Amino acid sequence: MKISILNEVLGPILHGPSSSHTAASYSIGRLTHMLCENEIKEINITFDSKGSFDKTYKSQNGDVAFLAGIINLAVDDPDFLNSKNVASEEGIRYLFDSKDIPEADHPNYMLINIPAKKLTIVAKSIGGGMILIENVNNWNIKIKGNNYNILIEFHTNSKEKILNLIQSFSNSPEKIHIQDDERYSFIQLKNPNRFKDEFVNKLKSLDFISNIWTTHPILFPTHGTPLFKNSFEMLNLAIEKTYSLGKLGLMYESDLLNMDEKSILEEMEKRILVMFSSIEKGLEKKNSRMKLLKHSASNIQKKEPQLFSSGINLRSAYRAMAAMDTASSGGLICAAPTGASCGVIASVLYTLHYDFNINMNKIIKCALAAGVIGLINGMNSTFAAEIAGCQVEIGMAGAMAAAAVIEVANGGPAAATEAAAIALQNTMGSVCDLVAGFCEIPCHTRNAVAASNAFICADLIIGGYINPINLDDSIQASFESGKMLPPQLRCTSLGGIAITESAKKLVQEVKTDYNKINRANKKNTNRI
Repeated sequence: MKISILNEVLGPILHGPSSSHTAASYSIGRLTHMLCENEIKEINITFDSKGSFDKTYKSQNGDVAFLAGIINLAVDDPDFLNSKNVASEEGIRYLFDSKDIPEADHPNYMLINIPAKKLTIVAKSIGGGMILIENVNNWNIKIKGNNYNILIEFHTNSKEKILNLIQSFSNSPEKIHIQDDERYSFIQLKNPNRFKDEFVNKLKSLDFISNIWTTHPILFPTHGTPLFKNSFEMLNLAIEKTYSLGKLGLMYESDLLNMDEKSILEEMEKRILVMFSSIEKGLEKKNSRMKLLKHSASNIQKKEPQLFSSGINLRSAYRAMAAMDTASSGGLICAAPTGASCGVIASVLYTLHYDFNINMNKIIKCALAAGVIGLINGMNSTFAAEIAGCQVEIGMAGAMAAAAVIEVANGGPAAATEAAAIALQNTMGSVCDLVAGFCEIPCHTRNAVAASNAFICADLIIGGYINPINLDDSIQASFESGKMLPPQLRCTSLGGIAITESAKKLVQEVKTDYNKINRANKKNTNRI
């Protein structure tokens, strides 16, 4: 499984609040835009009524992000959050709907129909911003955004001609996937390198091809093979190379992405600076536009000298809440490893940099060390609370952050895995019960506690605690126990604190305030 730190673990850069429902929607929209050759005038998006997309796409800006991708807006475009109006102004008719989809096999399943193109797409958000387009017009495919793809539908009796043409070009695809039905055949070509224009143009000129679709990468293309798939293999490699966890992460990325180390370090620094900016913006009350919660991060900051946990633990806690404030207000964040957990690693890195005077070069290595723990989780578990509860999002962020602290302390890769393991063990069984579908309650305080706890877990290991349950077993236990949670406790807002009387009352009050604002806006518009 080809997972990259930059592609799937510490990234993407996105608008909050959610990587699964905001960032992934944007990515699916962008790939749909490519498959339609940038020509969309009508589009219908259907979610499975039993899934989590149906419950969260409005509250988590999934519809806004999808349309931003459809009209090809950059993630930092000032019109990103206004994409619905932009789409309407461009004459694009869109409909978001839900119904029972019997074949839906994932909580984040969506069915996309573009009538004018006679194109139907099945796509999924699979956690942490990762996506999968798995079907086009009933042909099975795999597009994750990390390759160049050519999809060719043609008359079956022309298969030999197509295969000969493919063979004649030197940059032959990494993979060729062929399917047949009664009259037609289908080929998916995948390549981490760009296809030659001559080849693509030749394909488009052939009259026996009924349809051809192309996509280019929206992530860094993956060239190499992962250097390890679990913590046992990773630790053996670290011993062989005598590398720190951060250095090992750098080597892994360079090999997988075929990028020089300098470029990787520069890209990671960009993401860290987005994390730091999300904290600083979130500490300013004027930037807060949360739906349920009121801004509190800067209030806690001002009262810090009077509070019992004054110091590193409290600072890391309110800084995590500040980053989450930015996320919930639709600001730019870096998924780490998800949007709903974006405050944890951001806060720990910020605290290491500013409170411990750790230079940026070392902070980048800390981020890469955290990324290695995330890689191992991604290869063996999931980052989707829809699948395994909050323990694989905020719980995993805390585990990754603990490894980052170990990296600063020069504790070595083995110590980093132990700190990550005990952090994860203490979030086992954590439900995802976000109130009203917003990544605010209880996500904000969970981020705060996880950030503070990362320092505790690292100190326990450095101080001498001997952990008997290794990281691989802890990840497996987290994944398996998370899957045992009922659907009501996995990002559907149908259980836990989401259905308490307090939550219902709060949601009703917010709806009332929202309706008042809408009525006032309409009156003002009429006067104009």
